[in-house]
Amino acid sequence: MSMIMRIIGGVLFICILWNRISICVSHKNALLLIPDTFCGISSLILSLALLLGKRDNIVFHFICYLGFIGGLIVVVYPDFIGQASSIFYPDTISGLLHHSIMFYTILIMTITKYFVPTIKKWYALPLGLCCVMTLGIFEITVLDSNDAMQIFNPLLPDTIFTWWFCGILLLVFSYLVMVVFEYFNVWKKQSGSDNIKTETEEKTL
Repeated sequence: MSMIMRIIGGVLFICILWNRISICVSHKNALLLIPDTFCGISSLILSLALLLGKRDNIVFHFICYLGFIGGLIVVVYPDFIGQASSIFYPDTISGLLHHSIMFYTILIMTITKYFVPTIKKWYALPLGLCCVMTLGIFEITVLDSNDAMQIFNPLLPDTIFTWWFCGILLLVFSYLVMVVFEYFNVWKKQSGSDNIKTETEEKTL
């Protein structure tokens, strides 16, 4: 499974690199090679964590939540698809690919338990978000980015969905996911113990 995940990580890395290079070319700005969006940085970090990290490493406990939400939104509503007349415009197709691969990869990781949500590692998410926002501030102040990580403007224009509001929602959502997983893990262990106990009692009788 580790080899398969590394291959997927490599494919995701190629897609996000293609996307960033396409954006650099279309905007004629090499500094845009560094992702300045939540989804872009999520794809990059997830791909590197898959390529270089082990199963259920601590990075997953931050980036999988951020990447899942970002990927899901684009899979359901790819708002940038109309930026050119053709879907095969490099910025568009590479963006669709890296978002989709990221989303489905996180689903596969969760189903196969390559990533296992747990409350014990919840601290990784707020720490990771702080790092991402620090990168955004760096891009704005040093690299002269217009609005890295949506720091100045809402993720959806004219709505309450600012970076801090979405951050709070993400923290709550991730915690609920962890609680659900913890509950089912405990339930499965108890069911397994009860079955073993019952079988032992039957053999004794």
